[in-house]
Amino acid sequence: PIIFTLFQVCWAIVWAGKHVKARRQRSYSNDRAQADTNSRYKVVSYFLFVAQNILCIASFWSRSKFLLEIHDSNWLRVAGVLLISLATVLYFESLRHLGKNYSPCFDAHLPFELIAIGPYRFIRHPMYLAKLMLVIGNFVFSGSLWFVPMFPYLLGETVRTIVNEEKYLTRSTRGYADYQRRTTRMIPLVF
Repeated sequence: PIIFTLFQVCWAIVWAGKHVKARRQRSYSNDRAQADTNSRYKVVSYFLFVAQNILCIASFWSRSKFLLEIHDSNWLRVAGVLLISLATVLYFESLRHLGKNYSPCFDAHLPFELIAIGPYRFIRHPMYLAKLMLVIGNFVFSGSLWFVPMFPYLLGETVRTIVNEEKYLTRSTRGYADYQRRTTRMIPLVF
């Protein structure tokens, strides 16, 4: 349990640190027009971040029925670590390629330019895909059924947010309609 706990704590610190840096003093909004706000997604995002960390760490140390655990397999935990790691790399690479175009979905600002490199060559919303992969990875990692109701809710909020984003990006970002024809939203060849 110690190794898994250390992984989860280190992951949470790195993830939170990256977000604090990217969102510091709302610097992402400098010289950019406001596009959309979604305070509900902000609340959901923060809640899920805290909940997934608490559930994972609790599942390593407790056998409480409240955790609704379906496994206590170290092999499945390692599979969860791999999925979480892959999702984190995808998220951070997406963030790196966005650069100054980044703004959180709950406080969206129009981009300076269309980004079609890195993960954005293949899908339009790799950061959202990474967040969904994190929920699945944490489900496998923890073995807690509490992640099951989280996933459809996050998926619904994510799809709603993507649809809203694509409406204003199509209107305001040159070349976005063509980019939509060349790529899928989140899952290559599917959606």
